[in-house]
Amino acid sequence: MDKIELNRYKRHILLKEIGGSGQNVLKNSCITMIGAGGLGSIILYYLAAAGVGTIKIVDNDVVSLSNLQRQILFKNEDLGKKKVLAAKKNLLSLNPLINIEIYDNKFTEKNYRKYINGCNLLIDGTDNFKSKSAISKVAFSECIPLVYGGLSQWEGQICVFDPKSDSICFGCIFPNDPGQEFEESCSNLGIIGPTVGVIGSLMSAEVIKFLTSSGKPIMNKILTYDCLQGEFQEFCVDKVQSCKICSELNKN
Repeated sequence: MDKIELNRYKRHILLKEIGGSGQNVLKNSCITMIGAGGLGSIILYYLAAAGVGTIKIVDNDVVSLSNLQRQILFKNEDLGKKKVLAAKKNLLSLNPLINIEIYDNKFTEKNYRKYINGCNLLIDGTDNFKSKSAISKVAFSECIPLVYGGLSQWEGQICVFDPKSDSICFGCIFPNDPGQEFEESCSNLGIIGPTVGVIGSLMSAEVIKFLTSSGKPIMNKILTYDCLQGEFQEFCVDKVQSCKICSELNKN
């Protein structure tokens, strides 16, 4: 790292769990952020600020006025623009020392390979069951760690899935499609912005922790946050032996 980088990331380097070596790990890491909406806005800002060297962003949406209540990555001037383009512009304005690759497309089980090439970790910032299930399948089939987050109204949850360990996956939490109730988006149910910020910040911390091997990941359990009641709770989740996602990895 040069003098500018040493000064920019000084507060990270001072942490004994990260230090200079950990900051170099972040600099040489590549992550793929799937979804640049509410969670993605928070996560991308923190990871760009943290100096993660290469950030890939996959999203095919445009910035709308209702996004600005919680998607703090965007501004009024970004309305109507592709989210990936606006995200790249705003993130490089924050930190021009990183590399950002953008993909104006939807992440699917058929087109994912170019999005994860060279990737050290996946991040799920999507808001529907089908996408989350597909991302988890890709993570386990390609043996790439995944940080998962979910939101609904006043509540959020987070978990880390690591195919390289004896980890649960999204299919262990939701073995069956929960149906339409789960699919209701925040446009129908509503969501408070700060809950998005809390869960996105926690996910960002898990990414940094995982990449730098700092502390313990939130693995094989779900951490939930209830903003309305001001409560955090942890729920242990057992690995489902018949899971269609992670059990396939064990067979190979």
